[in-house]
Amino acid sequence: MTALRSGGWSVQPSFSPSGPTEPVTLLLDDRGLTQLAGEPVVAWQTPWSEVTHLRVIRQRRGAVMFAVIAHVAYQWRHRGAVPREEFDQLRAYAVAHGGHVVPTPRRRAAAAVAAAVTVASLGGYVGSLLAPQTTSSVVTALEQVNLSSRDVSGTWASTSQPNGSLLSALLLTPGQVANNNPATTTTSPALDSPLGLAANHFQRCLGVASVDDRVFGAAGTTPRYEVSSPVFYSSDFGGVQVASTAQYYDDPQSVALDVIEMSRPNFGRCLAQSLGDALIGSTSSATPNLATGTNLTATTFVKGWVRAGQVALTLPTVTNARAHFVVVVAASGHYEVTMLALVVNLAAARTTLDSLVNNLALKISSTSSVAA
Repeated sequence: MTALRSGGWSVQPSFSPSGPTEPVTLLLDDRGLTQLAGEPVVAWQTPWSEVTHLRVIRQRRGAVMFAVIAHVAYQWRHRGAVPREEFDQLRAYAVAHGGHVVPTPRRRAAAAVAAAVTVASLGGYVGSLLAPQTTSSVVTALEQVNLSSRDVSGTWASTSQPNGSLLSALLLTPGQVANNNPATTTTSPALDSPLGLAANHFQRCLGVASVDDRVFGAAGTTPRYEVSSPVFYSSDFGGVQVASTAQYYDDPQSVALDVIEMSRPNFGRCLAQSLGDALIGSTSSATPNLATGTNLTATTFVKGWVRAGQVALTLPTVTNARAHFVVVVAASGHYEVTMLALVVNLAAARTTLDSLVNNLALKISSTSSVAA
């Protein structure tokens, strides 16, 4: 095929820590994909054998391309119109190297971000003990699935301190792997704990009895392994914090059963409201008014399942400070991953948060590690 040179792109995350993300020019030929980024230009060359999960999407005003390289999910975005001949060449390269072209979305989807405690393990988070870290391939895969510094760039920073963020109330200690026994660990939190009150809120909102609830109730399965990322934060968008927790389940049927419950129409809203309740309840004795919860539509272009919700709340540690608490849950195979975020200006953060959702969905859909 004829070599293609296409300019006017940006990339997330950067190919190196704090590296350039724009302007980006893409060079495609029979040998591989080359990215020219920044000013002065820095070049990265990747052979096609190392490029997986290639997706190309033509939009009304631009185009998007996704790929996984060295276990990292990248998203390239073109803001302007891409000439038809140029896009056809891009499509041909994608198809020739195992990718495909996603049909143009018919409507603009709302951005979403993820939530920090994976649904079916909320009770396990309260009651389980952390075991020493293991070097199994599954644990390695979990660490790669979570958010890392490569997923965020520019003005982002991170903290792994247990109390370094309000989100820490809903996180495991970053980097420490919890090794649970699904046969003996319950998913039901103590009734008088913040999560116990949140469970009651969630079950009433979703219309499910505690005995049948897989998220907070007795019907749930505890994951074999789970690990949280650090909290990443930035002053962008009026202030934003994000973190993720990844989980591995022995039987993918457990994930499939979770997905059945989580596919109910009001799941995103109910989860955001209940976790928002737990978030505020863990730091303040006041009862929050969470009537503003709504579902969000998370835009992804890979296989797997994603649901999201958000709720506006007042931060108890900051006078009159309001933010959006956003939750996204993604599931595929043996894996579930969630992120949570606190962001002041959700509308301004839509593109960045949507990119993070796609990164997580790509990571779990490209992970095939199975526990021995």
